[in-house]
Amino acid sequence: MYRLLIVDNEEIIVNHLYEIFRGIDHLDLDVYKAYGGEEAIEWLNRTRIDIVLTDIDMPHIDGLQLMEEIFRSWPQCRVIFLTGHSEFRYVYKAIQYQDVSYILKTEDIDKVIQVVEETVSKIRQEIKTEDLIREAKEQINIALNLFQEDYLLGMLKGNRGILANQAQFEEMSIPLNVQWPVALVVGKIDKFSDSTGYMQKMQQIYAVRQIMQRYLATRVNFMIVLDDSHRFVIFIQPKESLSATGTVNEETIQQTFNKTVSFLKGILEVIQSACQETIGIPISFTIGSQADGWESVSDKYHSLHHLLNYRIGLENTVLLIDDVVSHDESDEAGNVQGLKEEDPEGERLARVLKSNDLSLIEQYLEAGQRSKYFEALELLLAPIKDVRTKNNAFAQEIYYTVSLYLMSYINRWALNEKIEAQLGQNRLMRIDFFDNWSEASLFLTELSSALFDMQKVEQKKRADHIIDFLQEYIRNHLDEDLSLVRLAEQVYLNPSYLSRIYKQETGNNLTEFIDSTRLMQAKRLLKNENLRIGEVARRVGYETASSFTRFFKKATGCSPQEYKEKHMIQP
Repeated sequence: MYRLLIVDNEEIIVNHLYEIFRGIDHLDLDVYKAYGGEEAIEWLNRTRIDIVLTDIDMPHIDGLQLMEEIFRSWPQCRVIFLTGHSEFRYVYKAIQYQDVSYILKTEDIDKVIQVVEETVSKIRQEIKTEDLIREAKEQINIALNLFQEDYLLGMLKGNRGILANQAQFEEMSIPLNVQWPVALVVGKIDKFSDSTGYMQKMQQIYAVRQIMQRYLATRVNFMIVLDDSHRFVIFIQPKESLSATGTVNEETIQQTFNKTVSFLKGILEVIQSACQETIGIPISFTIGSQADGWESVSDKYHSLHHLLNYRIGLENTVLLIDDVVSHDESDEAGNVQGLKEEDPEGERLARVLKSNDLSLIEQYLEAGQRSKYFEALELLLAPIKDVRTKNNAFAQEIYYTVSLYLMSYINRWALNEKIEAQLGQNRLMRIDFFDNWSEASLFLTELSSALFDMQKVEQKKRADHIIDFLQEYIRNHLDEDLSLVRLAEQVYLNPSYLSRIYKQETGNNLTEFIDSTRLMQAKRLLKNENLRIGEVARRVGYETASSFTRFFKKATGCSPQEYKEKHMIQP
């Protein structure tokens, strides 16, 4: 729905145009009126306006001054000047703007309607998807680093919807090749300067990143991203193409990457020294001992991330290769290779904990996306259903991670009593209530289903409350401003959002309820009150009897006077 504001200091013109455009259904217009520039500016400050149909020659604030205010508040707004002025200085200034049209008042009403229709058509055309995509492509370089980081972080987190794809790499200017393995380095700043504020911290992170880029650029292709903990994750491949080395096989690939890892061992020490000496920042690194396929980067990232917590002696700043930790220390260091040999089931469950599904279930429940939620929940719970012992630490962590989030959701929305009555909330944090992990998983699934059902009921209840409130407000304020903006202010919602909710819940437009309520009240007043037609018009929200008469006759087929004479109760 587009918003049209009609502005003129002559009330008869404003009211006439207001009634005309309110009656043109195919334009889908929410129409507002202002009797001068000051009142128009009040509307501009209250809500978005898409089209302004205004006179130029008005006292206090003329149309050209109003135009400047319009474009200052809503640059995408279209302005149509409807004026008796044909003086060149007015026309010349108006047509300097791309989104301005000019119509003389001597034109008939059909011409005015035509120009408004053309303006609506232009707005519709401009917001088509292909135009938005085109504009996004033009602006993509501005946010390219954000897109690159978001894409690569999705891989690191194990997001199943993000896979290494060469076409995507090229589109986002990622200088890596999906056909070749990739080496990973994870680094963190060990200590920031004392009393470092947020901006100073970000500046130091950026400075470290610049030092890394300077030293790495000579020998390797790479991408540096920051994870959620402000740790540096570096994707690295040899600068030379592997195909240039001759016959490409597993041995030559390994040899090339061995050289790359050797280079990294040396250059990362140089980077550590440069960061310490130039900006006083200590930084630690962990390096993958060999290159991995892109499908393994999430596992490697989590392994290196955990390895950053491994310390030898009293040294704080470290530079560790992931194969230097012996197997007998693998549990302490979090070495995935050792875990594979000793506990394949544990490794499978540990991979679930590293996946992105834990954050997805939170996102999907909050957004009410039921099918996606249960798809992600099943991927989380399926691996623990077959675990034989209830003492398995990884299975417990998975169960309690989901349970804690559900408990947080229940507490935030005060659903404790309802859940307790329906399922028994006390079981949520008590694994001993269940005979096995399959039974515990089923409970989490049933609880989640109950939460979605309650969410739907609550949403319906809130929508019904808003609609009941608005309908009662409209009945009691028929003689006041009942614009969509004014009604939205009563329930603290965006006007467009309110319009959609009302339509979805009732099947009708809000304006239809307003008109039917006005008509019902008008009939009651005409039958039972000894009132003039003008007074009835005012009481149901019409400023002039002529506007009310047109509305009433269109709805009933007879004029208010005819209806009054036919139904008036005789004393």
